[in-house]
Amino acid sequence: GMLQLKSMQNTQGGYLRSQAAILAYDIVDSMRANIPAVTNGDYGITFNQTTPDTVNCYSMAANCSTAQMADSDIDRWRTVLGTYLPSGTGQVTLADLGNTTQVTVDITWLDPYTAASGAEQLSLVSELDR
Repeated sequence: GMLQLKSMQNTQGGYLRSQAAILAYDIVDSMRANIPAVTNGDYGITFNQTTPDTVNCYSMAANCSTAQMADSDIDRWRTVLGTYLPSGTGQVTLADLGNTTQVTVDITWLDPYTAASGAEQLSLVSELDR
């Protein structure tokens, strides 16, 4: 009865949260591979900013700049967030700490199994060497 239903809801909610965590690490990994753009602030985007229009930088022939690569990473990431999380989106906040850049990744989604608003959020804070 009710106990089983609640347990299933929690499992589903936990699944979405673990997906969000994986996707938070995903964009940080992309940033780690493009430090000049991180240092330059090119990955910064807020929830209410639209995803950048971009060329696809993932083919060998693309020859993208580091800034274009950042836009391409954000575009891919936001697409994946929307695919794997209900109403999923994300923002990236960058802070210059001198020798490192502090990266804060925030992801929001709607958990259809939660009563009330169902809005969920996950934050990941990381530091990348400059």
